[in-house]
Amino acid sequence: MRYIIYILLIGSLFSQDIDGDSSVPLDESLYSQDEVKTYTFTEEEVLGFTNRIMELELKDSLNVSLVGDLESQLKLVEENSAIDSMLIVNKTMQLNLLKDTNKLLEQKVKLVQPKWYENKWLYFTYGVVLTATSVKLAGQIVD
Repeated sequence: MRYIIYILLIGSLFSQDIDGDSSVPLDESLYSQDEVKTYTFTEEEVLGFTNRIMELELKDSLNVSLVGDLESQLKLVEENSAIDSMLIVNKTMQLNLLKDTNKLLEQKVKLVQPKWYENKWLYFTYGVVLTATSVKLAGQIVD
């Protein structure tokens, strides 16, 4: 209670008169009538302003939600980009490994290929010649 009385006393010491006679003189050039402009609006114009303000507030709220959605989409795109780059690196490594495997398999084929003396037709021919010779010799012994 005591503080309220002090505030009222101090406020009355520095108060100004309503008539314009105050302890601090006002600069009349700052508040001239030429610079102060007063606008009057009809009720329709005020309703138009309020409707336009509400419309803009709605658009602003929609834009804020769109910005939030776009930011979440941007995060998803960045995550997908990181995943795609990792996939590209892994596919490149897989491709290199498959090329190395292919080279090793080609070397294996060269090692496993039969030599000239392991040819099937050569053994078949030896068998035919050996059988024909033995039949001929057996025919000569019987005669």
